[in-house]
Amino acid sequence: MHNNIQTRPLPEFKPVELKDKSTFDSFTFAWNPMSCEYSFANLFVWRNIYNNSWTLFQERLVIHDGVEGYTLMPLGPAMEPVELVDLSHAAVAAGKSGDIALVPADYVKANPVLNRYYTLIQDPDFDDYLYSTRALAELKGKKLHKKRNLVSQFNRQYPDARIQELTPSVRHLCLDLAERLNRENKTVSRTTIEEHRAVNEAFSFFEPLGLEGIAILVDGVVRAFAVFSPLNDSTYDIHFEKSDYDFKGISQAINQATAVHLSNKCSLINREQDLGIPGLRHAKRSYEPLRLVKTFALKLKQG
Repeated sequence: MHNNIQTRPLPEFKPVELKDKSTFDSFTFAWNPMSCEYSFANLFVWRNIYNNSWTLFQERLVIHDGVEGYTLMPLGPAMEPVELVDLSHAAVAAGKSGDIALVPADYVKANPVLNRYYTLIQDPDFDDYLYSTRALAELKGKKLHKKRNLVSQFNRQYPDARIQELTPSVRHLCLDLAERLNRENKTVSRTTIEEHRAVNEAFSFFEPLGLEGIAILVDGVVRAFAVFSPLNDSTYDIHFEKSDYDFKGISQAINQATAVHLSNKCSLINREQDLGIPGLRHAKRSYEPLRLVKTFALKLKQG
């Protein structure tokens, strides 16, 4: 089946390091990926959890997830299906799987020949939620009425609450909240443990990663915070958002405050994936996303 494929060797994959940020940024800002998986900040703070590595292949950025065993759809000039199959075989020759993740739905639709080489899988758990920054900031309309009310309730109950950017001293208070929420979490899972590790990595390398953020303080104590960074020219990615649920309406307040803060910086906000978690899926859908970023995983057929 693959007799016509000329496999070229892949350069060696390297671990994701801080010094690589400018290389990654040059690709994300040139090619505008919409999936949060391409964010350098995400790749770095989760690097030890997912064993992320990367290389350059035919003028394209190729990223590999060592735990899931997928190579992400390369960033760079558009790839013909035969080139993608070439990459899969090069990955196999390098001791990795030939499977490709985050293949845009439009690409799959435009290239039905992919079915000859791959089994195609579409998993809604990994769709990214994309929102209009303006819509999240304004919370207009009937469907967002409940969110607007909750923000108003919070503002009425805590009139002295203030919003601050994440300076070093405020970041220290954010970590206090993250630690407490982690301690009090009754449903400890691998996911929550790994996310807590990633949060700590983000705060440890906040400035070198180009991270930004805001917090809501009540009586000088951080009760909610959000951490974000630009994904591409039009979009910011919300990496982490934490709220003290003893304060009714605060999760809606930090969501809106983030959008207001980003109003002059981006037109779109990526609030990442729901990972199939029912509560998370309901929460993300209740904010009326502009669209879901749908992608496919391509599992290389044997033979």
